[in-house]
Amino acid sequence: MSAYSINIAELFKQQFHINVGYIGGSVADKFLNEFKGIEALPTNEALTRQSLQGVPVWDYLKILPKVIDGTGETFEGYEFPREMVIEAVLPKKIVTTDIAGRDGQVEELMGLDDWQISLRGFIINYDSTDYPETQVKELIRVCCIKDTVLEVEGTFLNMLGITHISLHQLNPVASIGYSHVQKFELEAKSKKPFKLNKDHGILL
Repeated sequence: MSAYSINIAELFKQQFHINVGYIGGSVADKFLNEFKGIEALPTNEALTRQSLQGVPVWDYLKILPKVIDGTGETFEGYEFPREMVIEAVLPKKIVTTDIAGRDGQVEELMGLDDWQISLRGFIINYDSTDYPETQVKELIRVCCIKDTVLEVEGTFLNMLGITHISLHQLNPVASIGYSHVQKFELEAKSKKPFKLNKDHGILL
């Protein structure tokens, strides 16, 4: 049993100024009494997937083990803290052109970009007021992995068709009023696995 009890839903409001939109089943099982008023993550129908874009979802996320490209090192995988919300937005690739003699611009849709993924959460030491140094160093180590295609497991992202991501920018932020809590923000993008072929170039 934890020596220090924190209402995580309220902590999201205080530290990130966000209201959680949905909660995944595995997270709900752990934080049984802390998500009153938060809806369960709905099914993976196409309309539901579209409506969840940009909505903060409190959900489980894990990077699966792999052999790192280029170095041959074995990465054992990493499970993000359950105290984390995920937001995903799918931008479009649009080229705009000015036309002489006309107001406005002409837009040409070139395709869809990668999903832009924001991870915001907390690393918490529930046993004392000591800073969670070991867990913070582990997150930093994961973000320093020299690999751009990491396979992930998580209800929300997998529901959006996202099975691989690349980690971009980690921002550990001071958590005001909590010595045993480290707030973090992490930007990521969806990726599609590919292979390099000397004769045919990149093969998706």
